[in-house]
Amino acid sequence: MSRGAALTGALLITLGTPATWPLALAAFMLRGGIVLVTLPIVVLPTPVGLGNVLAPAITSVALGSVPIAVLVVSVTAVVAALAWLLLGGWMAAALEGEGARIVARDEEATTPRGPAATAAPTIDRGDARVAARILGARLVAYVPLGLALAWGSLRFVSASYDELTNPSDVTTPIVLRVVRASPEAVLAIVLAWMIGEIVGAVAARRIVLAGDRVVAALRGAVVTSLRHPLAVLARFWLPTLVLVVVLAPSALAAASAWTAARAVLVDRADPLWVVAAVALFVVLWVIGLLLAAVVCAWRAAVWTVAEIVGHGTFGGSSDRRPGDWRPDQSSANL
Repeated sequence: MSRGAALTGALLITLGTPATWPLALAAFMLRGGIVLVTLPIVVLPTPVGLGNVLAPAITSVALGSVPIAVLVVSVTAVVAALAWLLLGGWMAAALEGEGARIVARDEEATTPRGPAATAAPTIDRGDARVAARILGARLVAYVPLGLALAWGSLRFVSASYDELTNPSDVTTPIVLRVVRASPEAVLAIVLAWMIGEIVGAVAARRIVLAGDRVVAALRGAVVTSLRHPLAVLARFWLPTLVLVVVLAPSALAAASAWTAARAVLVDRADPLWVVAAVALFVVLWVIGLLLAAVVCAWRAAVWTVAEIVGHGTFGGSSDRRPGDWRPDQSSANL
């Protein structure tokens, strides 16, 4: 299939199946998108504030004494991170699988197109085991990202220490200076994230649509990516860039509305102004969520449509020639 067929077909299916919108948005938020969604209403701490809070603990650790509070906070953070990774990842996998099933059942995705068209795939039923397999495939696909984050963190810490002790430019924010000092770490993290997203998405569709196990799904995803690199890159980057274009102005508008609402609340202005400011923020935030939901559903549907139309029926047919008649109506072209 052409690179644009999956993108266009998935967009039409997405617009015609609103049921996939909340599923895709919830999966996106569980996988870290909640940070981007709530960013407009979160006040980030300044470096000075972080230093004031963390300095006593860091000093104690440097002197060889680990306070009980540091141990408790560290253990709690690790447990919370693992719980979010496993439980949240499983829930996101279940939502992703259900969204893929909805798209796969759509007539636009399964309607034969041309001589290479095939029947609809056999869709695996949704249960906890399928979600667990999707989670397993996603975690394995993100192993390179974990390694890149570990290595990149060391580079960022080293660059941050150099900038704090010997600033190269006091007029530029330290975050930009650190990124500028370690571009190879940023590039490695982005590439590893892209690989994990592509391989994980294709593997998840093979698990749902073909009933593959984790290893077989990952192997098929890698083979597909290597055989059609330009197609998978287009399917990944175009919807991702559209999502960025949607999220950025929505976040800026919601942040501005939230700042205005806070100012009105602090100044104890007229109640009508308070209601208007809060209502404006809510409307802008909801519009941003709706747009993000549609784009997230499109991003997910692209991989499902590509897997159905591009690879045809999962399994095979014993027909010797296209057009052979069989009484059980199971003929298919591969």
